[in-house]
Amino acid sequence: MNRTIDVQLNKVSPTPRSLRAHSQLDAPVAAIEINLGQLFLHKYFDGFPSGAPDPDPSSFEYLRYVSAADDFRFHAYIARASLVKRREISLNMGQAFCRLMLADHFGIIHFAHMSDVLGKSAHAAFGGMRVERVCPGDVPDYLCGDDGAAFLAEAKGRFSSIKFGSAPFSDWRAQFTRVRVVDSQNVPRSTKGYIVATKLVTDASPPAQRAATFVEDPETAGEPLGREQSLQLVRGTRAIHYSSILRKLELTPLASALSLGYALTRQLTFQVPVWTCTAAPFQGKTYIGGYYRTRAGHGPVLTEKGWQSSLELGTSHAVFVGLQADIAAQVSAAARGQWTALDEIRPVGLEQLEGNWSSEFAWLPDGSVAAPVLYFLPTGVMTL
Repeated sequence: MNRTIDVQLNKVSPTPRSLRAHSQLDAPVAAIEINLGQLFLHKYFDGFPSGAPDPDPSSFEYLRYVSAADDFRFHAYIARASLVKRREISLNMGQAFCRLMLADHFGIIHFAHMSDVLGKSAHAAFGGMRVERVCPGDVPDYLCGDDGAAFLAEAKGRFSSIKFGSAPFSDWRAQFTRVRVVDSQNVPRSTKGYIVATKLVTDASPPAQRAATFVEDPETAGEPLGREQSLQLVRGTRAIHYSSILRKLELTPLASALSLGYALTRQLTFQVPVWTCTAAPFQGKTYIGGYYRTRAGHGPVLTEKGWQSSLELGTSHAVFVGLQADIAAQVSAAARGQWTALDEIRPVGLEQLEGNWSSEFAWLPDGSVAAPVLYFLPTGVMTL
């Protein structure tokens, strides 16, 4: 299920091909489509460390908040919410849009909250690289990375107007001057960064006002990052990124080792069920994970013939939350001190997928999914 959102870029060169009006012209489109399932799955993994997705993308629960309009906007009642509630919504959705935009159009799919890395140099995966605070004040939200490069990112969401030339945008740029990336020899290193600020609207807003995402590309001061230094930053970012996913899957010891950077003893192993996906776009792919019942009542029952759903209306729904099994194995090896295993993780891209898939199947390029449990069957066990 898709919605449209306007896009504006500043100092982003070259324009990513997926954001170009024409593939041969270095100029951005005016608007893009976003997938609501992916947007709210980003929100889920960026939020509380445990619990079921809320809203659950596999049963379209986000439609309690998102309007039926073709462009992205909230229901009118959101505009009447308290100031505190609107700020909470804008903060959460600003971060979700930031992750979505960077993943879909800039190939940046792994994210670590700055609070998890700032001033913490003991994490073994970073190889001595660290992020330091330079002066008081707000700092960027994320250290993030792709296959070989690390970035800083600041996420903003607000219901008021956003302009590149405004005072608030200048304040957001200043956040990048309050941190620096330092290598193991205490040499400051320049790090590419992104500001992703999203203007939110509701059905109470005039039709001419549309949601829009503003993307700018600032940088931090210092010597350019070397290849190995970038890999170390990305390696540490991936460790923290997957720690949040494993925590959702209730693999807390592995998650803690990845988050804090220590090697979990090999004497402690975990037998986890392996699930095989039976639906597009990942038919035949195997996952670890489990499912939550997200509504009260009798849900689907697993029998020798597969999942059997009740004919009774109003019965519960069950959402499967999981991670691709091959990625889980690499992450598990890293949690036991083989940090370079994280280098082998490759993103799941659209080019690898075949056919169309249901809007209730939400997936991210880091290998995570949230979809109806009816699409998955337990087919084995693996040791992590």
